[in-house]
Amino acid sequence: MKTNIITKLSSVLLFMGVAFTACDKDVLNINSDPFKNQTYVNEMLTSPISTFLTEQEGFTEYVAALNYSGMFNALNQSSNGISFTAFVPNDEAMKEFYQRRGVSSLQELIPEYVRQFILYHTVKDSILPDQFIMKKTVQNLSNDIISIQIDSVHAGQALLNDEGRVIEMGLSAFNGKVYVLSKAMTPLVETVYDRIADTGNSKIMVEAMRATGWDKKLSTVVDTVIVDRQKVITHYYYTILNVNDATFGKAGIGSLEQLRAKLKNNDSRALTEDSLLREYVGYHILQNQYSTSEMGALQGSNLTRIWSTSAANQVFTITTDTTTTIEADKYTLNAASEVAKFVPENSNILSKNGYVHEIDSWMPVWEPQQVAVLWDLADYSEIKNIVPAEDYQPTEPTASEKRTRVATASCFEYEMGESGTKNNTYHEIDYATCKSSFKTANNLDRIVFNVGYMGKVSIQTPTIVRGKYKVELTLIYATDHSFMRTLSDGNGGLLKMSFDEKDEYTIYNAPYTKVGSPLPGVYTSTLYEEIEFPETASHKFSFVVLDPAASTNSKFSLQFDCIRFIPIEN
Repeated sequence: MKTNIITKLSSVLLFMGVAFTACDKDVLNINSDPFKNQTYVNEMLTSPISTFLTEQEGFTEYVAALNYSGMFNALNQSSNGISFTAFVPNDEAMKEFYQRRGVSSLQELIPEYVRQFILYHTVKDSILPDQFIMKKTVQNLSNDIISIQIDSVHAGQALLNDEGRVIEMGLSAFNGKVYVLSKAMTPLVETVYDRIADTGNSKIMVEAMRATGWDKKLSTVVDTVIVDRQKVITHYYYTILNVNDATFGKAGIGSLEQLRAKLKNNDSRALTEDSLLREYVGYHILQNQYSTSEMGALQGSNLTRIWSTSAANQVFTITTDTTTTIEADKYTLNAASEVAKFVPENSNILSKNGYVHEIDSWMPVWEPQQVAVLWDLADYSEIKNIVPAEDYQPTEPTASEKRTRVATASCFEYEMGESGTKNNTYHEIDYATCKSSFKTANNLDRIVFNVGYMGKVSIQTPTIVRGKYKVELTLIYATDHSFMRTLSDGNGGLLKMSFDEKDEYTIYNAPYTKVGSPLPGVYTSTLYEEIEFPETASHKFSFVVLDPAASTNSKFSLQFDCIRFIPIEN
């Protein structure tokens, strides 16, 4: 087990070396401990976190971990407004963690792994208990998201990442708060590729990933590039549907070459074996991280949901059975083809860069019949990279609107109108959360466009199965949009819309004029009564703002939630 940890850390620490260059050096200087080789004690007020823990009973093992990893003085920093929230496992929790890692003592773990353990259990800023119980997530110092679930049965307790248990909240140290854990969290050091490779029972899928280059992509956690002299850090997230060797065996596939042969025999498009293998592997990969419950989440009354994959123009379906309580029977993939289901005990495996779910069928590439598609304009990993983790897709309406500029997200192409805009509330393109008046918005968020008169925006849609559709826009209508609804200034937010910039797909539409009530809320406006896509593909959706008020009225903005493609039967 110790060797395995060392192997995984080689790639993770490279990531950390990049990630922490982006952190405020005054927050936590990982590589240069200002109090190294000395014991820091603040004689005024109380002791800082590490010293505080030495003064309490029950934290001997965690204090030892702080010293062993060189992090003792790092968590004692108390200058320049530095503060932390430390989730600290007690001695019993630390010993249970050693057992989970297959070791008997702290010294059997390498120091760098223990340092990652400390970072995983530490959050920037001091979180008071009354703030903590209102949070759904926090981001730790290893840039991972920790979910928070308050225990409704045991007062003063909470569950972190469905694993770590908080039993005492908000003990005060000089430079932060300590939350005591009776069970430690497992730091995420493996990538999604590591998770699959380490099972030892998925050799065919691993070989297929290596043969197609996906092993390198799935092993990448973060990239850093310089744009306009600014360092831009991009995190990558994936969801993998893994097929193990035994499942391949049930389909008569015992090796990578047999997989290649089966794909070739099933193909009627005259594609090469390499192309078919790339398509097959990509078909099992999504470009964001989703749990099984998120993948199967219903969209209105529609029980079947379509998912775009990393294979060009290929999708699969997930059908949800709302009548069963058996986890293995809740979700069916490609119900009208070779049926696949999640294997619960080997699904929802969280890694450094996403989820791994095991399925019980080899799941060949297949084109389904038309299914309604809900396109959430904010559901892009590029947007998720920019928005603070605790603000992205909240689970409850927010008390106040949280706004983040996302115009730099690569999922958008945009041009500002020459006249600019007078709306200083929003940037060119913003991500915004929803308050209770907009609580029916999908994922309680929306994208706000503020590009001015003759401004243009383009976005790539999810993959849409060929056929005829009615297209509806769900928008946010606020009270200061009344001039758009009533046409009292401008022309109601008139837009020139198109798919793939084709004339036959171009329309003129003023969606805010179709809002039927002066009350603020979430409204639906029909864009296309009927549109037909001859091929299964993703499409470039564009709109140009043709309302002069977009540059003259300070209240003008376009606030879009999602776009629905509703199949029209022939």
